[in-house]
Amino acid sequence: MKNEFLAIAEEWFKKADSDLNFARASFEEFDDFYSQMCILCHDAAEKYLKGFIASCGVKPEKIHDLATLLKECLQNSNNKGKLADLEPCCRILNLYYTPLKYPSHYPSVSKEKAQEAIECAERIGNEITVKTRSAYLASEQH
Repeated sequence: MKNEFLAIAEEWFKKADSDLNFARASFEEFDDFYSQMCILCHDAAEKYLKGFIASCGVKPEKIHDLATLLKECLQNSNNKGKLADLEPCCRILNLYYTPLKYPSHYPSVSKEKAQEAIECAERIGNEITVKTRSAYLASEQH
């Protein structure tokens, strides 16, 4: 992995961390706004996945479907490891993007669902950033 690709990935990760940290802080601070927290978690997961894709030297597509982005991560990864295990989290977070961002008849989101969204985004973020940074370190040693 080239330094420039890691630098691009880190930019994605920094923005993802910001979204996720805001969702976490909001969860602790408010007893409302759960839909917005779920949207932020989806946005964070999307940025983590796109950061991974960028770390592989590929320009991420302008899409929002996390399962599709995860498939792209798997296609570009030499060491798939636990990446495939992230699919359930991607599918959970996909439930929130369109219905919560735009007018629909989607029911309001509960505190429990917001907590689940935060946990999914954290899991995706942890797995993706560790994998990306490990791959970079391994490439530096060769």
